[in-house]
Amino acid sequence: MVTTWLPLGWIVAAALSQVDGRPELIWTCPVHREETSTVAGLCARCGRPLVRARVTVIWSCPLHALSEPGPGKCRVCGRDLHPVSHEVFFVCPMHSEVRELEPGFCRLCRMALVSSTGPRPHQDHNPKHGGIFFMAPDAWHHLEGTYPEDGVFRVHLYDDFSQPLSAKAFKGRVVLNESFDPVTRETRELLAYPLLPSRDGSYLEARVPNGSLPLEIAAKIQFEKDGPFERFDFVFAHLSTSSETVPQTVGDLVVPEEPEAVAAAIIERGGRVKSLLARGAFNEIYVPALEAKDLALALEAHVSSAPNPASLAWALKELVRAAWLLDDYGDLGNKEQLLLAYDRFEEASERIASTYGLTR
Repeated sequence: MVTTWLPLGWIVAAALSQVDGRPELIWTCPVHREETSTVAGLCARCGRPLVRARVTVIWSCPLHALSEPGPGKCRVCGRDLHPVSHEVFFVCPMHSEVRELEPGFCRLCRMALVSSTGPRPHQDHNPKHGGIFFMAPDAWHHLEGTYPEDGVFRVHLYDDFSQPLSAKAFKGRVVLNESFDPVTRETRELLAYPLLPSRDGSYLEARVPNGSLPLEIAAKIQFEKDGPFERFDFVFAHLSTSSETVPQTVGDLVVPEEPEAVAAAIIERGGRVKSLLARGAFNEIYVPALEAKDLALALEAHVSSAPNPASLAWALKELVRAAWLLDDYGDLGNKEQLLLAYDRFEEASERIASTYGLTR
């Protein structure tokens, strides 16, 4: 069964009589979807207070506002559906401002509440136009850079629910060549082109000289009036197509039983991070980085039996921190920060490998 989006972004899921199968209440960060808890507290990544929520997963088309209860293809365009985290809540059919975590009756009209689901912020980072999707440093704006044809670079803008925003509200430019002064630590732009809004405001566009692929483009976007121009690094291995997709889940991670095997799995993820970094796939780095983080947390249980416990303990904590940074900077599309985070990640990986006599 396919459901459609309602005016406030809600998807009607079930009648009140079907609430017995509703998800249990959890505590979750409003921004970082992987941070969940069974008790109240603060997000380990950003310090925001955790909020109560019932969370479920629907399968959604990255372009069309259609969803299915399971994997499949969009019935409009044939794209693969992607898993997107949604919240389950109870709303009044007459008063949209009434939204509760438990079933019951509307406090305004006493009508029975119905079960609905709505998107959570930062849950849909799927490219809509076959490009590369990043989050802005303000953790609200998002953008997708595309290279649909030779000499054409476009930027599509979105809010924290990945809903399109008018490009006419933003300013930007494309930087193709620059120099860095190591003394003053200032970067000078040598070749730049303005990003101008399309006539209908659906994207910003710059006409750039045709270049051979892979093509590296730095876009600088101003999100707020008088605000800074934030930098995003794009590397296009090929022209953007509407069928191009990026993995959006870490997946079911299998942790080996032996500590040496866990360490080897961490090293393997490090190799994948290095490969993605080398080819500019910054928005895919979070998958092996977060898997390495989970493996490192699992390996902490074996620290006391390791040949050099103190060294291993330091390396595991450093790798976890570096993995979070790789995830964050990959979202932001900041190549310089990614390289610095990877240096920390690699140093920690080398110490883990040394502890267990592994080669990298």
